[in-house]
Amino acid sequence: MGPGESLQLDQRWYGVRGLAGTLVLGFLLWPASLMVAKAQVRPALPAESTDASASGASASPELRARRFLAGRSADGSGGGAQAMEAAWGQHAALASQQTVAQGIGQRIAQARGVFSPQALSPRLTSLDTAWQPLGPAQVLSAAYGKVTGRVTAIAIDSTDASGNTVYLGTTGGGVWKSTNAAGPAAAVSFAPLTDTLPVFSANAGTAAIPSLSIGAVSVEGSVVLAGTGDPNDATDSFYGEGLLRSADGGLTWTLIRNSQDGANGNHRFTGLSFAGFAWSTASPGTVVAAVSHSAEGAVVGAADTQASVMGLYYSTDAGVTWQMSTVMDGAQIVQRPLLSGGQGGNAATAVVWNPVRKRFHAALRFHGYYESADGITWTRLAQQPGTGLTTSACPANTDTVGNSGCPISRGALAVEPASGDMFALTVDSSNRDQGLWRDACANTGSGCAGGVQFAQRLGGTSLEVGAGSTTIAQGDYNLALAAVASWGDTLVFAGTVDLYRCALSGGCATLRNTTNALNGCGAPAKVAPAQHALAALATTGQPLLFVGNDGGVWRSSDGVNQQATPCSADNAAHFDNLNGGLPGLAG
Repeated sequence: MGPGESLQLDQRWYGVRGLAGTLVLGFLLWPASLMVAKAQVRPALPAESTDASASGASASPELRARRFLAGRSADGSGGGAQAMEAAWGQHAALASQQTVAQGIGQRIAQARGVFSPQALSPRLTSLDTAWQPLGPAQVLSAAYGKVTGRVTAIAIDSTDASGNTVYLGTTGGGVWKSTNAAGPAAAVSFAPLTDTLPVFSANAGTAAIPSLSIGAVSVEGSVVLAGTGDPNDATDSFYGEGLLRSADGGLTWTLIRNSQDGANGNHRFTGLSFAGFAWSTASPGTVVAAVSHSAEGAVVGAADTQASVMGLYYSTDAGVTWQMSTVMDGAQIVQRPLLSGGQGGNAATAVVWNPVRKRFHAALRFHGYYESADGITWTRLAQQPGTGLTTSACPANTDTVGNSGCPISRGALAVEPASGDMFALTVDSSNRDQGLWRDACANTGSGCAGGVQFAQRLGGTSLEVGAGSTTIAQGDYNLALAAVASWGDTLVFAGTVDLYRCALSGGCATLRNTTNALNGCGAPAKVAPAQHALAALATTGQPLLFVGNDGGVWRSSDGVNQQATPCSADNAAHFDNLNGGLPGLAG
Protein backbone atom coordinates (compact mmCIF):
# COMPACT_ATOMS: atom_id res chain seq x y z
CA MET A 1 0.00 0.00 0.00
CA GLY A 2 1.20 3.47 -0.82
CA PRO A 3 0.58 6.94 0.57
CA GLY A 4 -3.03 8.02 0.46
CA GLU A 5 -4.38 4.48 0.48
CA SER A 6 -6.57 3.02 3.17
CA LEU A 7 -7.47 -0.50 4.09
CA GLN A 8 -10.64 -1.95 2.67
CA LEU A 9 -11.83 -5.51 3.08
CA ASP A 10 -12.18 -7.57 -0.07
CA GLN A 11 -15.87 -8.34 -0.33
CA ARG A 12 -15.29 -11.05 -2.91
CA TRP A 13 -14.63 -13.44 -0.06
CA TYR A 14 -17.23 -12.12 2.34
CA GLY A 15 -20.83 -12.70 3.11
CA VAL A 16 -22.96 -9.73 4.02
CA ARG A 17 -24.29 -9.46 7.53
CA GLY A 18 -27.99 -8.96 7.03
CA LEU A 19 -31.22 -8.60 8.92
CA ALA A 20 -31.74 -12.33 9.28
CA GLY A 21 -28.17 -13.10 10.27
CA THR A 22 -25.29 -13.77 7.94
CA LEU A 23 -25.73 -14.52 4.27
CA VAL A 24 -22.78 -16.50 2.98
CA LEU A 25 -21.78 -16.12 -0.64
CA GLY A 26 -20.64 -18.88 -2.97
CA PHE A 27 -16.98 -18.66 -2.03
CA LEU A 28 -17.44 -21.62 0.28
CA LEU A 29 -17.54 -23.82 -2.82
CA TRP A 30 -14.29 -22.50 -4.21
CA PRO A 31 -10.91 -24.15 -3.70
CA ALA A 32 -8.59 -23.07 -0.93
CA SER A 33 -6.27 -21.50 -3.46
CA LEU A 34 -8.99 -18.97 -4.29
CA MET A 35 -10.08 -18.28 -0.72
CA VAL A 36 -7.15 -16.12 0.32
CA ALA A 37 -8.64 -13.01 1.88
CA LYS A 38 -6.81 -9.97 0.59
CA ALA A 39 -6.47 -6.53 2.18
CA GLN A 40 -8.00 -3.99 -0.14
CA VAL A 41 -6.72 -0.47 -0.53
CA ARG A 42 -8.31 2.77 -1.48
CA PRO A 43 -6.01 3.92 -4.30
CA ALA A 44 -4.11 7.15 -3.89
CA LEU A 45 -6.04 10.01 -5.41
CA PRO A 46 -4.46 12.68 -7.56
CA ALA A 47 -3.30 15.85 -5.88
CA GLU A 48 -6.48 17.71 -5.06
CA SER A 49 -5.56 21.05 -3.65
CA THR A 50 -2.21 22.46 -4.63
CA ASP A 51 -3.59 24.06 -7.76
CA ALA A 52 -7.26 24.29 -6.81
CA SER A 53 -8.91 27.63 -7.05
CA ALA A 54 -9.03 29.80 -4.00
CA SER A 55 -12.79 29.60 -4.05
CA GLY A 56 -12.64 26.06 -2.67
CA ALA A 57 -14.74 24.65 -5.47
CA SER A 58 -15.90 21.06 -5.22
CA ALA A 59 -13.66 18.25 -6.46
CA SER A 60 -13.85 17.82 -10.21
CA PRO A 61 -16.26 15.33 -11.84
CA GLU A 62 -13.20 13.45 -13.12
CA LEU A 63 -11.91 13.04 -9.57
CA ARG A 64 -15.30 11.90 -8.32
CA ALA A 65 -15.50 9.42 -11.19
CA ARG A 66 -12.06 8.04 -10.38
CA ARG A 67 -13.11 7.65 -6.76
CA PHE A 68 -16.22 5.80 -7.83
CA LEU A 69 -14.43 3.49 -10.26
CA ALA A 70 -11.55 2.85 -7.86
CA GLY A 71 -13.66 2.51 -4.73
CA ARG A 72 -13.00 -1.21 -4.45
CA SER A 73 -9.83 -2.17 -6.26
CA ALA A 74 -8.05 -5.48 -6.15
CA ASP A 75 -4.47 -4.68 -5.21
CA GLY A 76 -4.35 -1.96 -7.86
CA SER A 77 -5.35 -4.36 -10.63
CA GLY A 78 -8.78 -2.92 -11.35
CA GLY A 79 -12.20 -2.31 -9.90
CA GLY A 80 -14.18 -4.64 -7.68
CA ALA A 81 -16.56 -5.55 -10.51
CA GLN A 82 -13.62 -6.55 -12.68
CA ALA A 83 -12.21 -8.63 -9.86
CA MET A 84 -15.56 -10.34 -9.34
CA GLU A 85 -15.83 -11.11 -13.05
CA ALA A 86 -12.32 -12.57 -13.08
CA ALA A 87 -13.08 -14.63 -9.99
CA TRP A 88 -16.20 -16.09 -11.57
CA GLY A 89 -14.13 -16.89 -14.64
CA GLN A 90 -11.70 -18.82 -12.46
CA HIS A 91 -14.64 -20.55 -10.80
CA ALA A 92 -16.05 -21.62 -14.16
CA ALA A 93 -12.65 -22.87 -15.30
CA LEU A 94 -12.24 -24.81 -12.10
CA ALA A 95 -15.68 -26.38 -12.49
CA SER A 96 -14.75 -27.46 -16.02
CA GLN A 97 -11.50 -28.98 -14.80
CA GLN A 98 -13.35 -30.80 -12.03
CA THR A 99 -15.85 -32.20 -14.56
CA VAL A 100 -13.02 -33.52 -16.74
CA ALA A 101 -11.24 -35.00 -13.74
CA GLN A 102 -14.49 -36.55 -12.54
CA GLY A 103 -15.07 -38.19 -15.92
CA ILE A 104 -11.56 -39.64 -15.95
CA GLY A 105 -12.08 -40.92 -12.42
CA GLN A 106 -15.34 -42.59 -13.41
CA ARG A 107 -13.73 -44.39 -16.34
CA ILE A 108 -10.88 -45.62 -14.17
CA ALA A 109 -13.29 -46.79 -11.49
CA GLN A 110 -15.50 -48.54 -14.06
CA ALA A 111 -12.46 -50.29 -15.51
CA ARG A 112 -11.62 -51.53 -12.03
CA GLY A 113 -15.23 -52.54 -11.40
CA VAL A 114 -15.59 -50.34 -8.35
CA PHE A 115 -17.58 -47.39 -9.75
CA SER A 116 -20.86 -46.55 -8.02
CA PRO A 117 -22.98 -43.69 -9.45
CA GLN A 118 -24.57 -43.29 -6.01
CA ALA A 119 -21.19 -42.24 -4.61
CA LEU A 120 -21.28 -39.14 -6.78
CA SER A 121 -24.88 -38.18 -6.00
CA PRO A 122 -25.43 -34.87 -4.18
CA ARG A 123 -25.68 -35.02 -0.42
CA LEU A 124 -29.14 -33.73 0.40
CA THR A 125 -29.97 -31.97 3.66
CA SER A 126 -33.46 -31.38 4.95
CA LEU A 127 -34.70 -27.82 4.84
CA ASP A 128 -35.61 -28.24 8.50
CA THR A 129 -31.94 -28.60 9.43
CA ALA A 130 -30.63 -25.68 11.48
CA TRP A 131 -28.28 -23.24 9.71
CA GLN A 132 -24.65 -23.37 10.73
CA PRO A 133 -22.65 -20.09 10.80
CA LEU A 134 -19.75 -20.31 8.37
CA GLY A 135 -18.77 -16.65 8.05
CA PRO A 136 -17.90 -13.94 7.53
CA ALA A 137 -14.94 -13.92 9.86
CA GLN A 138 -11.98 -11.70 10.55
CA VAL A 139 -9.06 -11.58 8.15
CA LEU A 140 -5.55 -11.98 9.52
CA SER A 141 -3.43 -9.33 7.79
CA ALA A 142 0.34 -9.09 7.93
CA ALA A 143 0.37 -5.36 8.61
CA TYR A 144 -2.43 -4.91 11.15
CA GLY A 145 -3.28 -8.30 12.59
CA LYS A 146 -6.97 -9.18 12.50
CA VAL A 147 -9.19 -6.83 10.52
CA THR A 148 -12.93 -7.02 10.16
CA GLY A 149 -14.57 -4.03 8.41
CA ARG A 150 -15.31 -0.34 8.69
CA VAL A 151 -16.31 1.00 12.11
CA THR A 152 -17.90 4.42 11.69
CA ALA A 153 -19.12 5.32 15.19
CA ILE A 154 -18.29 4.52 18.82
CA ALA A 155 -20.17 5.42 22.00
CA ILE A 156 -19.00 4.70 25.55
CA ASP A 157 -21.82 4.33 28.06
CA SER A 158 -21.22 7.18 30.53
CA THR A 159 -23.09 5.32 33.27
CA ASP A 160 -20.40 2.62 33.25
CA ALA A 161 -17.30 4.25 34.75
CA SER A 162 -15.23 1.17 33.96
CA GLY A 163 -15.50 1.80 30.21
CA ASN A 164 -16.67 -1.76 29.64
CA THR A 165 -19.98 -0.90 27.99
CA VAL A 166 -19.31 0.28 24.45
CA TYR A 167 -21.50 0.50 21.36
CA LEU A 168 -20.17 0.39 17.79
CA GLY A 169 -21.79 1.58 14.58
CA THR A 170 -20.54 -0.05 11.38
CA THR A 171 -21.00 0.84 7.75
CA GLY A 172 -22.47 -2.50 6.73
CA GLY A 173 -22.99 -4.54 9.87
CA GLY A 174 -25.34 -2.53 12.07
CA VAL A 175 -24.88 -1.87 15.80
CA TRP A 176 -22.75 -3.97 18.15
CA LYS A 177 -22.33 -3.92 21.92
CA SER A 178 -19.62 -5.01 24.33
CA THR A 179 -19.91 -5.28 28.09
CA ASN A 180 -16.23 -6.07 28.64
CA ALA A 181 -14.55 -3.60 26.26
CA ALA A 182 -12.07 -2.39 28.90
CA GLY A 183 -11.04 -5.90 29.92
CA PRO A 184 -8.21 -8.11 28.67
CA ALA A 185 -7.96 -7.59 24.91
CA ALA A 186 -8.15 -11.28 24.05
CA ALA A 187 -11.41 -11.62 25.97
CA VAL A 188 -13.22 -8.54 24.61
CA SER A 189 -16.30 -9.48 22.60
CA PHE A 190 -19.03 -7.61 20.75
CA ALA A 191 -22.54 -8.90 20.11
CA PRO A 192 -24.75 -7.76 17.18
CA LEU A 193 -27.87 -5.86 18.22
CA THR A 194 -29.52 -5.26 14.87
CA ASP A 195 -29.16 -8.43 12.80
CA THR A 196 -32.88 -9.16 13.16
CA LEU A 197 -35.03 -6.05 13.23
CA PRO A 198 -38.82 -6.41 13.16
CA VAL A 199 -39.04 -2.72 12.19
CA PHE A 200 -37.57 -3.66 8.81
CA SER A 201 -39.74 -6.74 8.27
CA ALA A 202 -42.50 -6.96 5.67
CA ASN A 203 -45.04 -7.06 8.49
CA ALA A 204 -43.93 -3.79 10.11
CA GLY A 205 -46.45 -1.78 8.13
CA THR A 206 -43.91 0.50 6.43
CA ALA A 207 -42.08 0.52 3.13
CA ALA A 208 -38.73 1.11 4.83
CA ILE A 209 -35.75 -0.35 3.00
CA PRO A 210 -33.56 -2.27 5.49
CA SER A 211 -30.43 -0.29 6.31
CA LEU A 212 -27.61 -1.47 8.55
CA SER A 213 -25.27 1.32 7.51
CA ILE A 214 -24.72 3.25 10.75
CA GLY A 215 -23.26 6.76 10.71
CA ALA A 216 -23.66 7.74 14.36
CA VAL A 217 -24.42 6.00 17.64
CA SER A 218 -25.09 7.47 21.09
CA VAL A 219 -26.18 6.19 24.48
CA GLU A 220 -27.84 8.05 27.35
CA GLY A 221 -28.91 5.82 30.21
CA SER A 222 -30.92 2.98 28.69
CA VAL A 223 -31.65 4.92 25.49
CA VAL A 224 -29.51 4.09 22.45
CA LEU A 225 -29.77 6.08 19.23
CA ALA A 226 -28.31 4.79 15.97
CA GLY A 227 -28.56 6.95 12.87
CA THR A 228 -28.64 4.93 9.66
CA GLY A 229 -26.61 6.21 6.72
CA ASP A 230 -22.82 6.61 6.58
CA PRO A 231 -21.76 10.30 6.23
CA ASN A 232 -18.21 9.52 5.08
CA ASP A 233 -17.67 10.58 1.48
CA ALA A 234 -17.28 7.28 -0.37
CA THR A 235 -19.51 5.59 -2.90
CA ASP A 236 -19.86 2.66 -0.51
CA SER A 237 -21.00 5.00 2.27
CA PHE A 238 -24.53 3.64 2.07
CA TYR A 239 -27.59 5.78 2.69
CA GLY A 240 -30.00 5.38 5.56
CA GLU A 241 -33.71 4.96 6.17
CA GLY A 242 -34.01 6.88 9.42
CA LEU A 243 -33.05 6.72 13.06
CA LEU A 244 -33.11 3.56 15.17
CA ARG A 245 -34.05 4.05 18.82
CA SER A 246 -33.84 1.57 21.67
CA ALA A 247 -35.17 2.24 25.18
CA ASP A 248 -33.70 -0.95 26.66
CA GLY A 249 -30.00 -0.83 25.86
CA GLY A 250 -30.33 -2.28 22.37
CA LEU A 251 -32.62 -5.25 22.99
CA THR A 252 -35.52 -3.86 20.93
CA TRP A 253 -35.69 -1.03 18.43
CA THR A 254 -38.12 1.37 16.81
CA LEU A 255 -37.50 3.13 13.50
CA ILE A 256 -38.08 6.89 13.18
CA ARG A 257 -38.19 7.87 9.51
CA ASN A 258 -39.06 11.56 9.71
CA SER A 259 -39.49 14.65 11.84
CA GLN A 260 -42.84 15.92 13.05
CA ASP A 261 -42.91 19.63 12.37
CA GLY A 262 -46.65 20.21 12.69
CA ALA A 263 -47.94 22.83 10.28
CA ASN A 264 -44.51 22.87 8.62
CA GLY A 265 -44.80 19.24 7.57
CA ASN A 266 -42.79 16.10 8.24
CA HIS A 267 -39.27 15.99 6.88
CA ARG A 268 -37.83 12.62 5.97
CA PHE A 269 -34.43 11.09 6.75
CA THR A 270 -34.61 8.70 3.78
CA GLY A 271 -31.52 8.67 1.55
CA LEU A 272 -29.46 10.72 4.02
CA SER A 273 -27.00 9.94 6.82
CA PHE A 274 -26.35 10.79 10.45
CA ALA A 275 -23.07 12.39 11.50
CA GLY A 276 -23.59 12.66 15.27
CA PHE A 277 -25.79 13.08 18.33
CA ALA A 278 -25.38 15.31 21.39
CA TRP A 279 -27.31 15.22 24.66
CA SER A 280 -27.96 18.21 26.92
CA THR A 281 -27.03 17.92 30.58
CA ALA A 282 -28.98 21.09 31.35
CA SER A 283 -32.28 19.80 29.97
CA PRO A 284 -32.58 16.02 30.41
CA GLY A 285 -34.20 14.34 27.44
CA THR A 286 -33.06 16.98 24.96
CA VAL A 287 -30.86 15.62 22.18
CA VAL A 288 -29.71 17.02 18.83
CA ALA A 289 -28.97 15.03 15.68
CA ALA A 290 -26.67 16.11 12.84
CA VAL A 291 -28.25 14.89 9.60
CA SER A 292 -25.84 14.83 6.70
CA HIS A 293 -25.19 13.79 3.11
CA SER A 294 -24.78 10.21 1.87
CA ALA A 295 -22.45 9.87 -1.10
CA GLU A 296 -23.97 6.58 -2.23
CA GLY A 297 -27.44 7.96 -1.67
CA ALA A 298 -26.65 10.84 -4.02
CA VAL A 299 -25.33 8.44 -6.69
CA VAL A 300 -28.50 6.34 -6.72
CA GLY A 301 -30.95 9.19 -6.02
CA ALA A 302 -32.17 7.68 -2.75
CA ALA A 303 -33.31 10.90 -1.06
CA ASP A 304 -36.88 12.10 -1.47
CA THR A 305 -36.36 15.31 -3.44
CA GLN A 306 -39.46 16.88 -1.91
CA ALA A 307 -39.17 15.77 1.71
CA SER A 308 -35.65 14.54 2.64
CA VAL A 309 -33.87 17.46 4.29
CA MET A 310 -30.39 17.59 5.82
CA GLY A 311 -29.68 19.81 8.81
CA LEU A 312 -29.98 19.90 12.59
CA TYR A 313 -32.89 18.21 14.34
CA TYR A 314 -33.83 18.21 18.02
CA SER A 315 -35.88 16.06 20.37
CA THR A 316 -37.13 16.96 23.84
CA ASP A 317 -38.43 13.48 24.67
CA ALA A 318 -35.18 11.48 24.51
CA GLY A 319 -35.43 10.81 20.81
CA VAL A 320 -39.03 9.61 20.52
CA THR A 321 -40.08 12.51 18.28
CA TRP A 322 -37.98 15.01 16.31
CA GLN A 323 -38.32 18.51 14.88
CA MET A 324 -36.11 20.47 12.52
CA SER A 325 -34.09 23.25 14.14
CA THR A 326 -34.00 26.84 12.92
CA VAL A 327 -30.54 28.16 12.04
CA MET A 328 -29.78 31.88 11.97
CA ASP A 329 -26.97 34.12 10.77
CA GLY A 330 -27.69 37.20 12.84
CA ALA A 331 -31.11 38.36 11.69
CA GLN A 332 -30.97 36.22 8.53
CA ILE A 333 -32.45 32.75 8.37
CA VAL A 334 -30.20 29.98 7.09
CA GLN A 335 -32.59 27.06 7.47
CA ARG A 336 -36.00 26.40 9.01
CA PRO A 337 -38.76 23.82 8.68
CA LEU A 338 -40.85 24.59 5.61
CA LEU A 339 -43.99 22.98 4.30
CA SER A 340 -42.94 23.43 0.69
CA GLY A 341 -40.80 20.70 -0.84
CA GLY A 342 -37.41 20.62 -2.49
CA GLN A 343 -35.57 22.32 0.37
CA GLY A 344 -32.61 19.92 0.43
CA GLY A 345 -31.07 21.49 3.49
CA ASN A 346 -27.48 21.85 4.65
CA ALA A 347 -25.35 18.94 5.75
CA ALA A 348 -24.56 18.99 9.45
CA THR A 349 -21.21 17.24 9.80
CA ALA A 350 -20.74 17.37 13.60
CA VAL A 351 -22.59 18.23 16.80
CA VAL A 352 -21.41 18.29 20.45
CA TRP A 353 -22.62 19.45 23.86
CA ASN A 354 -20.34 21.57 26.06
CA PRO A 355 -21.38 20.93 29.70
CA VAL A 356 -19.42 23.92 31.00
CA ARG A 357 -20.82 26.44 28.53
CA LYS A 358 -24.16 24.63 28.58
CA ARG A 359 -24.39 24.98 24.82
CA PHE A 360 -24.70 22.77 21.78
CA HIS A 361 -22.20 23.43 18.99
CA ALA A 362 -22.40 22.20 15.41
CA ALA A 363 -20.68 22.39 12.02
CA LEU A 364 -22.73 23.11 8.88
CA ARG A 365 -21.30 22.51 5.42
CA PHE A 366 -20.67 25.72 3.45
CA HIS A 367 -21.80 27.87 6.40
CA GLY A 368 -19.60 27.51 9.48
CA TYR A 369 -19.96 26.78 13.19
CA TYR A 370 -23.08 27.47 15.26
CA GLU A 371 -24.29 27.28 18.86
CA SER A 372 -27.59 26.80 20.67
CA ALA A 373 -28.73 26.65 24.28
CA ASP A 374 -31.79 24.52 23.59
CA GLY A 375 -31.15 22.83 20.24
CA ILE A 376 -34.19 24.58 18.80
CA THR A 377 -32.69 27.84 17.54
CA TRP A 378 -29.07 28.18 16.43
CA THR A 379 -26.90 31.24 15.88
CA ARG A 380 -23.64 31.63 14.03
CA LEU A 381 -20.53 31.94 16.21
CA ALA A 382 -19.09 35.43 15.99
CA GLN A 383 -15.59 33.97 16.20
CA GLN A 384 -15.10 31.16 13.68
CA PRO A 385 -12.07 28.86 13.67
CA GLY A 386 -9.57 30.28 11.19
CA THR A 387 -9.86 33.32 8.97
CA GLY A 388 -11.71 31.91 5.97
CA LEU A 389 -15.20 31.41 7.38
CA THR A 390 -16.35 34.98 6.85
CA THR A 391 -19.96 36.02 6.26
CA SER A 392 -19.01 37.22 2.79
CA ALA A 393 -17.55 33.83 1.87
CA CYS A 394 -20.32 32.02 3.73
CA PRO A 395 -23.58 33.93 3.21
CA ALA A 396 -26.86 32.82 4.80
CA ASN A 397 -28.51 31.85 1.49
CA THR A 398 -31.87 31.67 3.22
CA ASP A 399 -33.76 28.38 2.73
CA THR A 400 -31.29 27.11 0.14
CA VAL A 401 -27.91 25.38 0.24
CA GLY A 402 -24.76 27.21 1.25
CA ASN A 403 -22.09 28.72 -0.95
CA SER A 404 -19.65 26.03 -2.18
CA GLY A 405 -16.88 28.63 -1.96
CA CYS A 406 -17.26 28.73 1.82
CA PRO A 407 -14.20 26.79 3.08
CA ILE A 408 -15.99 24.22 5.24
CA SER A 409 -17.06 21.03 3.57
CA ARG A 410 -16.51 18.93 6.67
CA GLY A 411 -15.97 20.07 10.22
CA ALA A 412 -15.21 17.93 13.27
CA LEU A 413 -15.75 19.01 16.88
CA ALA A 414 -14.65 17.74 20.31
CA VAL A 415 -15.16 19.01 23.86
CA GLU A 416 -13.13 18.15 26.93
CA PRO A 417 -16.02 18.04 29.42
CA ALA A 418 -14.08 18.90 32.58
CA SER A 419 -12.32 22.04 31.34
CA GLY A 420 -14.92 23.09 28.76
CA ASP A 421 -12.21 23.52 26.12
CA MET A 422 -13.51 22.95 22.58
CA PHE A 423 -11.64 21.92 19.44
CA ALA A 424 -12.57 22.25 15.75
CA LEU A 425 -10.93 20.71 12.69
CA THR A 426 -12.06 21.77 9.21
CA VAL A 427 -11.41 20.89 5.56
CA ASP A 428 -12.84 22.63 2.51
CA SER A 429 -14.37 20.95 -0.54
CA SER A 430 -10.90 20.15 -1.89
CA ASN A 431 -9.77 18.68 1.45
CA ARG A 432 -7.50 21.64 2.14
CA ASP A 433 -6.66 22.04 5.81
CA GLN A 434 -8.36 25.02 7.49
CA GLY A 435 -6.67 24.25 10.79
CA LEU A 436 -7.19 22.51 14.11
CA TRP A 437 -8.29 25.23 16.54
CA ARG A 438 -8.78 25.41 20.29
CA ASP A 439 -11.31 27.48 22.21
CA ALA A 440 -9.88 27.87 25.74
CA CYS A 441 -12.83 28.03 28.11
CA ALA A 442 -10.91 29.29 31.18
CA ASN A 443 -13.45 27.55 33.41
CA THR A 444 -14.44 29.81 36.31
CA GLY A 445 -16.36 27.10 38.12
CA SER A 446 -19.68 28.48 36.96
CA GLY A 447 -18.94 28.62 33.24
CA CYS A 448 -16.38 29.84 30.75
CA ALA A 449 -14.75 33.24 31.14
CA GLY A 450 -16.09 34.58 27.83
CA GLY A 451 -17.64 33.67 24.51
CA VAL A 452 -16.20 31.11 22.13
CA GLN A 453 -12.82 32.26 20.84
CA PHE A 454 -10.95 29.86 18.58
CA ALA A 455 -7.74 31.75 19.24
CA GLN A 456 -5.12 28.99 19.28
CA ARG A 457 -4.17 26.88 16.28
CA LEU A 458 -2.78 23.46 17.18
CA GLY A 459 -0.52 21.12 15.28
CA GLY A 460 0.64 23.45 12.55
CA THR A 461 0.82 21.47 9.32
CA SER A 462 1.11 18.05 11.00
CA LEU A 463 -2.05 16.68 9.39
CA GLU A 464 -1.20 17.80 5.86
CA VAL A 465 0.37 15.68 3.13
CA GLY A 466 3.17 18.25 2.70
CA ALA A 467 5.42 18.85 -0.29
CA GLY A 468 3.68 22.16 -0.90
CA SER A 469 0.17 20.79 -0.45
CA THR A 470 -2.13 21.75 2.43
CA THR A 471 -4.41 18.78 1.74
CA ILE A 472 -5.48 16.48 4.56
CA ALA A 473 -5.54 13.15 2.74
CA GLN A 474 -9.10 11.88 2.37
CA GLY A 475 -10.35 14.54 4.79
CA ASP A 476 -13.85 14.18 3.37
CA TYR A 477 -13.71 10.47 4.20
CA ASN A 478 -11.77 10.26 7.46
CA LEU A 479 -11.91 13.16 9.92
CA ALA A 480 -12.41 12.66 13.66
CA LEU A 481 -11.57 14.46 16.92
CA ALA A 482 -11.48 13.61 20.62
CA ALA A 483 -10.25 15.39 23.74
CA VAL A 484 -9.85 13.88 27.21
CA ALA A 485 -8.49 14.89 30.62
CA SER A 486 -5.32 13.15 31.76
CA TRP A 487 -3.74 13.86 35.15
CA GLY A 488 -4.35 17.61 35.02
CA ASP A 489 -3.56 17.82 31.31
CA THR A 490 -5.68 17.52 28.18
CA LEU A 491 -4.88 15.09 25.39
CA VAL A 492 -6.11 15.91 21.90
CA PHE A 493 -6.54 13.20 19.26
CA ALA A 494 -7.12 13.82 15.55
CA GLY A 495 -8.02 11.02 13.17
CA THR A 496 -7.29 11.32 9.47
CA VAL A 497 -5.63 8.49 7.56
CA ASP A 498 -3.54 8.06 10.72
CA LEU A 499 -4.18 8.82 14.38
CA TYR A 500 -2.41 11.92 15.76
CA ARG A 501 -1.93 13.02 19.38
CA CYS A 502 -0.72 15.96 21.42
CA ALA A 503 -0.84 17.14 25.05
CA LEU A 504 -1.80 20.75 25.74
CA SER A 505 0.91 20.96 28.41
CA GLY A 506 3.44 20.54 25.61
CA GLY A 507 1.97 23.35 23.55
CA CYS A 508 0.66 21.16 20.71
CA ALA A 509 2.79 23.02 18.18
CA THR A 510 2.97 19.71 16.35
CA LEU A 511 0.96 16.50 16.54
CA ARG A 512 2.60 13.10 16.84
CA ASN A 513 1.63 10.50 14.26
CA THR A 514 0.98 7.47 16.46
CA THR A 515 0.10 4.90 13.75
CA ASN A 516 2.14 5.66 10.58
CA ALA A 517 0.13 3.18 8.57
CA LEU A 518 0.79 4.34 5.03
CA ASN A 519 3.68 6.82 5.15
CA GLY A 520 6.53 4.40 4.60
CA CYS A 521 7.15 3.48 8.24
CA GLY A 522 5.59 0.07 7.79
CA ALA A 523 2.66 0.50 10.23
CA PRO A 524 4.66 -0.22 13.41
CA ALA A 525 1.59 0.39 15.60
CA LYS A 526 -0.32 -2.30 13.67
CA VAL A 527 -3.40 -0.08 13.49
CA ALA A 528 -5.32 0.05 10.21
CA PRO A 529 -5.68 3.40 8.40
CA ALA A 530 -8.63 5.73 7.76
CA GLN A 531 -9.80 6.79 11.22
CA HIS A 532 -13.56 7.42 11.37
CA ALA A 533 -14.45 7.30 15.06
CA LEU A 534 -12.73 8.23 18.33
CA ALA A 535 -14.20 7.84 21.82
CA ALA A 536 -12.23 8.66 24.98
CA LEU A 537 -12.90 8.16 28.66
CA ALA A 538 -11.00 9.81 31.52
CA THR A 539 -10.09 7.36 34.28
CA THR A 540 -8.20 7.50 37.57
CA GLY A 541 -5.18 6.38 35.58
CA GLN A 542 -4.40 7.12 31.96
CA PRO A 543 -7.29 7.65 29.54
CA LEU A 544 -9.06 4.91 27.66
CA LEU A 545 -9.35 5.50 23.92
CA PHE A 546 -11.32 3.49 21.35
CA VAL A 547 -10.51 3.93 17.66
CA GLY A 548 -12.73 2.90 14.73
CA ASN A 549 -11.34 2.74 11.21
CA ASP A 550 -11.50 0.84 7.92
CA GLY A 551 -10.07 -2.27 9.55
CA GLY A 552 -12.29 -2.41 12.64
CA VAL A 553 -11.76 -1.32 16.25
CA TRP A 554 -8.62 -0.76 18.33
CA ARG A 555 -8.10 0.41 21.92
CA SER A 556 -5.42 2.22 23.87
CA SER A 557 -5.44 1.84 27.65
CA ASP A 558 -2.77 4.46 28.26
CA GLY A 559 -3.94 7.37 26.12
CA VAL A 560 -1.43 6.31 23.42
CA ASN A 561 1.41 7.37 25.70
CA GLN A 562 4.20 6.71 23.21
CA GLN A 563 7.59 7.91 24.41
CA ALA A 564 9.95 5.98 22.16
CA THR A 565 11.18 7.14 18.77
CA PRO A 566 8.37 7.57 16.25
CA CYS A 567 7.97 4.64 13.86
CA SER A 568 9.60 2.26 16.35
CA ALA A 569 8.33 -1.18 17.32
CA ASP A 570 7.27 0.27 20.70
CA ASN A 571 4.34 1.96 18.94
CA ALA A 572 2.37 -1.29 18.95
CA ALA A 573 2.65 -1.63 22.74
CA HIS A 574 0.14 1.21 23.14
CA PHE A 575 -2.69 -0.35 21.14
CA ASP A 576 -4.88 -3.42 21.50
CA ASN A 577 -6.52 -4.99 18.47
CA LEU A 578 -10.11 -5.84 19.50
CA ASN A 579 -11.19 -7.37 16.19
CA GLY A 580 -10.91 -10.89 17.53
CA GLY A 581 -14.19 -10.24 19.32
CA LEU A 582 -15.89 -8.59 16.34
CA PRO A 583 -16.85 -10.97 13.49
CA GLY A 584 -16.35 -9.91 9.89
CA LEU A 585 -18.33 -6.92 8.63
CA ALA A 586 -19.21 -5.84 5.14
CA GLY A 587 -17.43 -2.56 4.41
